[in-house]
Amino acid sequence: MRYCAVLLAFLFATAPVRAAGFDPKIIDEVAEKALKEFSAPGCAVVVVKDGEVAYLKGFGVREKGAGDKVTPDTVFPIASCSKAFTATLLAMLADDGKLKWDDKVRDHLDYFRLSDELADRDVTLRDLLCHRTGMPRHDLLWAALSADGADVIKRWGRAAPSTSFRSKWEYANVPFTTAGVIAGRYEKGTWADAVKARIFAPLGMTNTSATWKEGRGRPDHATPHYYGLDKSVSAVGWDEIDHAGGAGCVNSSARDLAAWLRFQLAGGKFDGRRLLTERALKETHTPQMLLIPEGPFAVYLPPKVTRFAGYGLGWFVHDYRGVTCVSHGGTLTGFRAQCMLVPEKKVGVMVLCNLRPSLVCEAVAKTALDALLELPAEDWVAFHKTHLALTDFNTAAAKQRRETARKRDTKPSLELSRFVGGYEERAYGRAEVTVEGDKLHVKWGRYTFRAEHYHFDTFTLVPVEPKGDIVSLDRSTFEVQFRLGTNGEVEGMKFLEQEFRRAQK
Repeated sequence: MRYCAVLLAFLFATAPVRAAGFDPKIIDEVAEKALKEFSAPGCAVVVVKDGEVAYLKGFGVREKGAGDKVTPDTVFPIASCSKAFTATLLAMLADDGKLKWDDKVRDHLDYFRLSDELADRDVTLRDLLCHRTGMPRHDLLWAALSADGADVIKRWGRAAPSTSFRSKWEYANVPFTTAGVIAGRYEKGTWADAVKARIFAPLGMTNTSATWKEGRGRPDHATPHYYGLDKSVSAVGWDEIDHAGGAGCVNSSARDLAAWLRFQLAGGKFDGRRLLTERALKETHTPQMLLIPEGPFAVYLPPKVTRFAGYGLGWFVHDYRGVTCVSHGGTLTGFRAQCMLVPEKKVGVMVLCNLRPSLVCEAVAKTALDALLELPAEDWVAFHKTHLALTDFNTAAAKQRRETARKRDTKPSLELSRFVGGYEERAYGRAEVTVEGDKLHVKWGRYTFRAEHYHFDTFTLVPVEPKGDIVSLDRSTFEVQFRLGTNGEVEGMKFLEQEFRRAQK
């Protein structure tokens, strides 16, 4: 009899399950509406309430134009939602007595350094996990320049800070790459090894992985899609970012993520077994640094439902319509994920989508949370669609302002051949400027750009390699501005917002 009950539960797990005070049709409707309004191919949704899976379903297709449906077992990258896994790993190591939150980072990773003297001396593991190092993203270091995690960590440390140490919340990825390396060392391997052994295996997350090859290698996996500024939807390739590690490399399915939500909402226990002390887990859910929801974060933490916002350890911690919410989103090329937990109410939701940029996940997650908490309904699809349209309008307007500001009757100070050469920056390494026919080209890391004259000694850079990335760069504007010395020769260039000096011949 017990075997039959378990078998029936498994067979019908893909269907929405009604929980007290919760109508699953609300999620059915909002998911279908969101896919249509955002032109998204597919999404998957899981809801946990009072320790049970209250909803589990896939919508749409794994790839635009193909027939394979998204199921609860379809694998998506969860991107920066991985940061909570890394913070949980460190919490487990803290429980083991192997480290403390306020340990100096260099005591656990000797090559970790920062260019700011004070930050370099005092930066702790806690600082890494709550984004208060004073360092910005510098994401191109891992996205385009280097595929070696240790090299990225070293380069990021040499790069310029954006603010003073611990003075301002500044979101960045490399701190979590660093924390992941540390966790891996204590588990006698890599971050991927550690997260599998300490979290995936105990939670029974057998369809979850920590490398892009494993994720994409699953038979039931989603294809990423890019939503162009021209409103086109194009299939793109998976980001090959294993070197980012603990910052964003978990791949999972809605069914597997149900276990993760249950574990988080149960205070560190899973199926009656304690995997993490409640005190250590609660530390990750506790605000460590206040933040102002501005820029893109204003979309995820809108003023109409958010009165305070902070960041814990791998989690945003904020209020949502009168309750305390622990949440995180994640973005990679062609994918978006959103997780929202309300621990005091024992409810949580996670949504995965194979389109970026889109706000399908945010619209569905907020609608689900409203239903779970029995709050007045909001049209979150319309709200987020308006925000995405406004963001794209502002992007197009900025491009138009730049074009209007162009001085069309100017020309470069020198012949193109005199700009040719190597240019170096202490963190960003070496860029090579060449001339091909009547055009300059700039080669840096994975990228090659064709330089189109803008005005004076400034050129607009048009991406030409790698070809697979070009479609997803239409919202970006790249340029290079050459700088002449007093002798009339080129002495440097501003590129990627960094100052490169011309290399000695």
